[in-house]
Parts: sequence; C-alpha cells; structure tokens
Amino acid sequence: MSEASAPLPDLIEQEIATRGPIPFARFMELCLFHPRHGYYTRGLGGGGGRDYLTSSGIHRAYGALVARQAGEMWRRTERPDPFLFVEFGPGEGYFAADFLQEAARTQEFAAALRYLLVETSAALAARQKARLAGHASIPVEWIAEEDLERRAGFSGCLFANEVLDAFPVHRVVGTPDGPREVHVTARDGVLEETLLPLSGAAVARFLEEEAVRPQEGQEVDLNLAAPCWISWAVRLLRRGYLLVVDYGKEAPDLYHPARRRGTLLAYHRHGANEEFLLRPGAQDLTAHLDWTALRKAAERAGGRYLGRTTQARFLLALGALDFFPRAGEGSAGGPAPALLRRIADREALKDLVLPERMGDRFSVLSVGVGDVPRDLAGLSEPWARSREEAPAAPPGRAARRAAGAAGEER
Repeated sequence: MSEASAPLPDLIEQEIATRGPIPFARFMELCLFHPRHGYYTRGLGGGGGRDYLTSSGIHRAYGALVARQAGEMWRRTERPDPFLFVEFGPGEGYFAADFLQEAARTQEFAAALRYLLVETSAALAARQKARLAGHASIPVEWIAEEDLERRAGFSGCLFANEVLDAFPVHRVVGTPDGPREVHVTARDGVLEETLLPLSGAAVARFLEEEAVRPQEGQEVDLNLAAPCWISWAVRLLRRGYLLVVDYGKEAPDLYHPARRRGTLLAYHRHGANEEFLLRPGAQDLTAHLDWTALRKAAERAGGRYLGRTTQARFLLALGALDFFPRAGEGSAGGPAPALLRRIADREALKDLVLPERMGDRFSVLSVGVGDVPRDLAGLSEPWARSREEAPAAPPGRAARRAAGAAGEER
C-alpha cells in the first residue's frame, strides 16, 4: 500500500515500526497536520460546526468589533499605508467577511487596509475564497508563512483566533525517577501510550526555564511550539500589534500540583473526550495555552506585553452592546420567522460576551511592537469610555439588520 493511499492509522504504525515509540507531540502533529490526512489539512477543523464552533462563526459582531479595534490601531499609529491585517487559521472565512464588511464603512481605513490570510488547508482556502468573493473593495490575499517572512518589517496587526491551542503538546508525567514523557506505540494493531524518558533537550529546557516540576502521578501538557510562534510573529512587524484569542492559564495555575492531569481534550461531534488515540485525523485535539510562556517569548523577541483581558470585556469595551436589539425591537406582532431569527441572533451574541458562556472562557492577549500606544480601546474598562470616546460604531438599526442577515445566512 502506497503512503498516498494508506489511511493515517497505518502511516502512524509504519512510523512507529521504523522509529520506535513516538512522542505524543509527534502523534498529535500527524493527526492534525499530516499533509494528506490531517484533521486541519482536510478542512475538518474550520470551526464551522462539525465538531465545535469558534467565536467567529457565532455572530458577525465578533469580526466587526475586531475591525473597530484594528481601525483604532491604524489611526493611532499615524495611519500607515499599507496597513496589513494578517489572519492566521481563517477557518471558514466568517471572521474575515465580517471584518471586511465593517472595515469598508470607513473609507480612509479601507483604502490603506490589506487583508492577508495564512491558510495551510487547500480545502479551507477554497471555502474562504467562495465566502469572500463579494469583498473586492479591500485587497484580500492568501499567503504562505514563508512569503509573509519575505515581507517582514511591515506595519499592521497579526491576529490568531483559536490557532495556538492546536499546536502539538508534549505530555509529561511526574514519576519517582523524575519526569517521563508520554509516547505512542502499537501492539497488535492497537495504539497505546507508554512512558519513556523525555524526547529531547527542548522539553527538559522548558521544564527547567519555566520551573515546571510535576509531582508523582501529575501530568502536564507542554506547548513548546506556541512561544516559538509568538517570537516569530513579533519579528514580522516593524510597528503594530499582535492579538491572540484563545483559552489558557498563567503558568502557576496551569501546572499547579492540584491539577493532576493536563488540559488536553479531544473534540468530536461537539463532544469532549479523552480518547486521544482514537479516530486519528478525524477529531480535534487541543490544550490550554501557557500565557506566562507566551508573554515571556513576546518580550524576548522585542515585543511589549500590553495586557490580557477576557473576550467578554474586550468585545464590550469595543461596543458589543450596539449589536443587541433595542427594547421593543422584534417584539410580538411581527412575522414569526423574523422574531425567531432576532431571538437566535440575541442568544448568539450572548454566547460571545456572557461570563458563563464563551465570554470568560477565552482571553485576548495583546502585544505591541515598536513605539505604539498601549491604551487600546479593547483593553479598557467596558464602561470607562463615553460613546463619543469609543471607536466609531455602526448606526444601530442598520447594524442590527446586517447582524440579523448574517445570522440568518449561518
């Protein structure tokens, strides 16, 4: 059987037969990013609802409010032209469509804006291009990371929404003989976990530098790739900002001895499970980020940590309430389908901003590069600014009609 036609489990077993047991991080990399069979490569992980939903696919307010924040960044960095907004892992393209629709409302900003999408999945890129076909007023370009590197030294904003949590993690367990790493092996055609010495010096160095000392029986998940990515991203910019939206914890909480196992989870058909070795390439694997390590990496690369806030506070500070219907709108007496759409739209917006939903589950990490203002609107207290001081908001009724239409399409 050729490698091109072999299913992913067979390819994993072939690698194990050749190399011996492989670190779980390598197994996770193959499951998610194998060039032919990976979960994301095949376009299964776009956040469009197959196994999970992302904030960008829930309500158009998310993309529109980040566009407001990007507009403020552009204005307060002396209106550079061009201003590059780079989205990593664009998923189904919902965020880009909503961002571009909002950005187009400000003529000067739209004229300077260049929207770049970094997407490794041909399947997802095709869906994104179909969705963005009507946004030709603002230049949109799909670009590979190596091509982005050749443009390094630009002004703009780098944006990663639920991207870094899918980077492969090294699973390390405390034992009486010191830390050991989870590897994947195969026995009689069945994948199994086994504990072996640490897979490399980088893992040992991370444990030492971050003072992570797992207790006996405690498991920790180490995302070594995320800090490397942050360092790389910061160095792309001459002047601008990096926004990372994801779920995570500061290191003292993430690796606390009371947390006996890591945060790794598998997602399949909207259900979370810990059957990590099942369904290779057919389910998502994700773990919480280490915000402490990311902040340190950004600062070592020359960035300035501007702050971290919850998604709820970030969106509310930028005007999320503008997207809620006013009292009396959508009340009884109108057509039933329209009323139901308004109710669904309101509930979707609540998912973004309420603490018990996604509002406090996700954080927004902000990093500045170069001499940029640090008091961004999205990092302010939601109620601290008057309506006049806040970023320009869409006319309420028109914006809500547009939000309803976007919700109906989804």
